Amino acid sequence: MKLFDWYIFRAILEMTLIVLFVFVALSGFVDFIGQIDDIGTGDYGVNQAIQYTLLKLPSSIFQLMPIIILIGSLLGLGLLSKNRELIVLLSSGLSLQRLGISVFSSGLILCFFTVSLGEYISPSMERYADQYRTISKFQYSSLGKTGGIWLKEGNKIININLLEENKSFGNVTIYELKTLSQLWKISRASSAGIDDDNQWILSNLKETVFNDKGISQEYSRYKIEKTKLDRDLVSLTVVKPENLNIIELYRFVNYLKSNGLDSNLYSTAFQSRIASLFALPFMCLLALPFSLGFLREKGTGYRILLGVIIGLVYFLIENTLVESSQVYNINPILVGWLPTLLLSIAVFSVFRIIHR
Repeated sequence: MKLFDWYIFRAILEMTLIVLFVFVALSGFVDFIGQIDDIGTGDYGVNQAIQYTLLKLPSSIFQLMPIIILIGSLLGLGLLSKNRELIVLLSSGLSLQRLGISVFSSGLILCFFTVSLGEYISPSMERYADQYRTISKFQYSSLGKTGGIWLKEGNKIININLLEENKSFGNVTIYELKTLSQLWKISRASSAGIDDDNQWILSNLKETVFNDKGISQEYSRYKIEKTKLDRDLVSLTVVKPENLNIIELYRFVNYLKSNGLDSNLYSTAFQSRIASLFALPFMCLLALPFSLGFLREKGTGYRILLGVIIGLVYFLIENTLVESSQVYNINPILVGWLPTLLLSIAVFSVFRIIHR
């Protein structure tokens, strides 16, 4: 990269970090306020609510990164334009296309930061935050000593500790018998649920198998099994798409497809996750046309408002398509990539208008 590339990147990065700090403060405050009603339940106090809020921040910020990058780019490029620095670059022989490549490259660099945040930090902290909150509110450690609920299904004896929050199950143990007097396998999951197709969805599953050769153990992040249990006994969920990174989502989708199970929800989440990362450089590039022409003299408040409006429109389109895919069974690839495609078309259209 040339000197002016780094100069543009630094301007965008500085403003993006400032916007990021503001959004972290606002998001943290909103998340903490949302915990006020739960403070005082069990051992869940103010300190626990603060820790839970901090653990959830990476996930909240990851979802807001398109808006953060767009506003940061609008402010950074807007400052350069207001100081006539972009005009100087264009007057010195730099083409608008080359300037656009420089801005797009800055967006790609910020995209790598977002990937590290959203795919390696956010999912694990999100899972831990939910577990920590549940343990504090419902005294998870002592719940295991109460015996919970015992059910029998065929040759399986199932022990479930029922948690009220989200009506999901915690600390599930399945004893599978080979004969009436011989134990074959013990499966323990930290959480579980039954979906619409009467399938167990087991998370963090540890299986101990007893056979003639001895004892063997296996560990799985998630596993799906058929069950004849009444769905009214259980509540949904456990493996949430937002709690998995891209690689885990890809493997889980392949697992569902290979077993003939419905993978539409997770396929949509996988496609949408990848597409949203590709949308970040285009968000950055979209700020360039709005920093030239008559918008050059606009103030900071105008640029922030513009960034928020564009970001909200993008999120509304994205979320509407995702929800519609579950109702109308729309192709996951179309659902995931359409918002990014529309964004890229809008960017190139605005560039053509500016270029003319």
